[in-house]
Amino acid sequence: MKDDVYDYDQRLYDRSFLNCYQRQAMVMLAERVPDLPLVFCNCLVGGDDIADQVIRLGRPKYDFQSKLLDPAALARVGIAREYVPFDTYAQARELVIDTVAREGYVILFVDVYYLPHTPEYRTDHVVHTITLTSYEDGHWSILDDNRASVLCRYAYPEDVIAAAYDNGKLRHVSWFPAGPYDAAAAVTGSAAAFSEVLRAHDDTYALLEGVTDLLGTRWITPARAIALLYDAFSVYEGSRACLREFAARQPAYADAEPALADLVGRCKDIRNQLMIGKAIGQVDAFRVAAACAELRAAEEDTLKRLRGQGGA
Repeated sequence: MKDDVYDYDQRLYDRSFLNCYQRQAMVMLAERVPDLPLVFCNCLVGGDDIADQVIRLGRPKYDFQSKLLDPAALARVGIAREYVPFDTYAQARELVIDTVAREGYVILFVDVYYLPHTPEYRTDHVVHTITLTSYEDGHWSILDDNRASVLCRYAYPEDVIAAAYDNGKLRHVSWFPAGPYDAAAAVTGSAAAFSEVLRAHDDTYALLEGVTDLLGTRWITPARAIALLYDAFSVYEGSRACLREFAARQPAYADAEPALADLVGRCKDIRNQLMIGKAIGQVDAFRVAAACAELRAAEEDTLKRLRGQGGA
């Protein structure tokens, strides 16, 4: 099946930090809400939280829990969230068609086992989301990840979409109505919210300091340790990329945007080392540890700068 890549900001709205539902929602909202990056005020995710979820609990990065969709943050830019359960596609059908006609999209929770463009087609049952964008002559046009996690357009007969929905473990329909908002109030409100995030933020940097120990432990295989760290630094990188975009929209924090961009670059370097390690089965632990030490210093400097600029 040929991929038809959708036009969106692939750099910002990737799958390193955002899960499938969040990414699809953000891409749809970015077309409708000019100040959408202001909702990223909650993206200062601590390394301790990343280590706890990804490494200690073994939670996949696509299931990382964050406050990205905090209702208050969405409301500042005129966004609400609708999240409605239906037992069957037939029950949801009228609402789905009406919502797509009105809003331009709707997000369905499905089982990818039934979707031919996915790697899991007819092999594995996985909860996932797809975005329906138009309906014509019994066929749905949808957006979903290709095998490189890039959003693409696909088209399916309605019965395929119905089967993917009806056989899913989590059968919900979701969309995000976007209405008018006060742009100036959104900027000041999100700045105040981020100031509170900065005040509350605390990190022991155990993730950055513990890399050598994790890579050398006998309790898990080297391949597993590398995979866990790769996911951890994917989340780290993606969260800082979102935070960089937030800062760029904020007069009080815009001067910190280059420092945040530097953090993203440092995370990417670590993640690239780990990606190579996943392929060859080993990494240079001392090189990774040195990069983590430099990342910690840069992170501390950036936090100091942010707190100084915002008065936190």
